[in-house]
Amino acid sequence: MSSSAQGLYSLATLIKRLEAITSRLEDVEDSRSAGHLKRQSTSTVTSAAVAETLSASASPLPPPAIEAPVAVPRAVTAYDEIVVEGKLKPFLEINQAIAPPPLNEQVVLFAKVLATLRSVLHQAATCRKPDQKALAEILSPLQASIEAVTRAKEAARKERDWFNHFTVIADGTAFVGWVTVEPKPGPYVNEIKESTAYYANRILKDFKEKDPRHAEWVRAFNGVLDGMKRYVVEFHTTGLVWNASGIPVSEYKLSRSQPVSGSPPPPPPPPPPPHAGSTSPPTASAGGVAAVFADLNRGADVTKGLRKVDKSEMTHKNPALRAGNVVPASSGAGAKKPVKPTKPQALMGKKPAKFALEGNKWIIEYQENESALEVANADITQVINLFACKNTTVIIKGKVNAVTLVNCTKTSVLVESVVSSVSITKSPSFALQITGVAPTIQIDSTDSGQIYLSKQCLGVEITTAKCSAVNVSLPVEGEEDGVFEEQAVPEMLKTVVQNGKLVTTIVEHAG
Repeated sequence: MSSSAQGLYSLATLIKRLEAITSRLEDVEDSRSAGHLKRQSTSTVTSAAVAETLSASASPLPPPAIEAPVAVPRAVTAYDEIVVEGKLKPFLEINQAIAPPPLNEQVVLFAKVLATLRSVLHQAATCRKPDQKALAEILSPLQASIEAVTRAKEAARKERDWFNHFTVIADGTAFVGWVTVEPKPGPYVNEIKESTAYYANRILKDFKEKDPRHAEWVRAFNGVLDGMKRYVVEFHTTGLVWNASGIPVSEYKLSRSQPVSGSPPPPPPPPPPPHAGSTSPPTASAGGVAAVFADLNRGADVTKGLRKVDKSEMTHKNPALRAGNVVPASSGAGAKKPVKPTKPQALMGKKPAKFALEGNKWIIEYQENESALEVANADITQVINLFACKNTTVIIKGKVNAVTLVNCTKTSVLVESVVSSVSITKSPSFALQITGVAPTIQIDSTDSGQIYLSKQCLGVEITTAKCSAVNVSLPVEGEEDGVFEEQAVPEMLKTVVQNGKLVTTIVEHAG
């Protein structure tokens, strides 16, 4: 191709490009002009409409209502700081690190119990103390959440290596019941902690050589109970504190269920589009009470990210892994999603009462407000077991082998004679009368009790441990039957060292 032909070809190409650029500039200018005219027209119409509205209206529009932010009561913020942030979050972290999916689900339910308790505390700090019926309605969600934790334990009985963990959580959840205890809810929390000590110690023993993180798990759970006791002692020393100058419970429910009256304010304008090179900031900061309860509201979804551990990676089934303390990483190809366990049938809120003879044992459980339960024609081979009875009187006719009371409250027992012993454990405000003979009476972890002995039973041995306010009424010699003299079981002891040994004596007060 000649040089002249090349010059013409280049010139033609350059002219086409210039025409294309000119056409694009004209299009841009036309679009700007059309937008300006449209905005001007819209502004004119809007101004006219506003002027017409103002002239037709006799009174000016009211200013939009501005809601003042509701301050969270100090008792609730302290609960967040001491219990949720200080103790619950570390426990959730260590549990998620070591626990299987079923235990994680139970711990999520346990954390929901604390979230429900927070709602109760907020209502107490806002409202006046209601009557018993309204209080029972307020506490019903708390009771339902506790039962859910117990059902999770019952559904996990096949998890034999972890069942002690499930039991510690299920038994320990009862500590939120301090809201119904007066006048000393703090010691109640400590009693619940002591009731979980047996299974907690088994965890420490079983995993001492396998995985020390389980000891950290036990300490973290006990920390939740210790944090709750600290909170209760500081803010609810004699029982759940209500706001004496607060609103009625009915108004609290109304304000929670109904939206604020009046027209809502207009929505805010949309945000400007982000620049190409900018990155959007996170919507919410991680951590805090809101983050904890946001995860709890996810329910079972919170454990969906966890993978199922293969049997080849389980240290309790592979001694070689325990020796090396190293678990090989899974390839991920054959990993399966964890199967969500089926939920058992809902348990009853109040357990049914029982009064039956099973073999040679009388089972008397969950009896309430029974004035005269009678065990007739009992024989020397039978054992009488009372459990979780309340405001109940049991009359035992005949000579029996043994009598036991466990977790009973304000329960009275009248027995003729006992061959071995009468055992009373964690049964405050009990009453025991022996009309015949009994060789031994054992009392453990019980506050307040009354024992009436007959003249034939003065040779009995009474053993007490961690007890207080236990009195023994002895028959007065020379008086008719039914006349007693009350004497207190000593509670204060003095211990000294003599010849390298501890010698303990009773402290006697003179005067």
